[in-house]
Amino acid sequence: MDFLALAAITVDDERVRLTIGGNDEEAICWAADAGEVPRRWAALIDEVYKRSFSTWGVDFGNYHGMSWTLPPLEAGDHCELPVVAAWAPVADETANTWYAVTVSPTVLLRQVAERV
Repeated sequence: MDFLALAAITVDDERVRLTIGGNDEEAICWAADAGEVPRRWAALIDEVYKRSFSTWGVDFGNYHGMSWTLPPLEAGDHCELPVVAAWAPVADETANTWYAVTVSPTVLLRQVAERV
């Protein structure tokens, strides 16, 4: 799946702006179709749309950080949660670090693998 439902945060200091982004809860559920997470996680999509989940998801920590708590894994499960980081000098107003992380991590990894 090439679209990205994004979970991202930007922080900066006087010199550098840093944005980190990856899949949000919706994209994590859809990643089951690509085999990137356990297939049973696809069934969790209704929880995301109803915002009824409380045991897993993205926590923005009052925008002081970001963490992912994933649904439980079972023996033999496989999970990929790629994260993209982009940075630029704060003074460079033309650099859009938020836009840079909106590209699907899966697409980026596929492009890198094709060039190796």
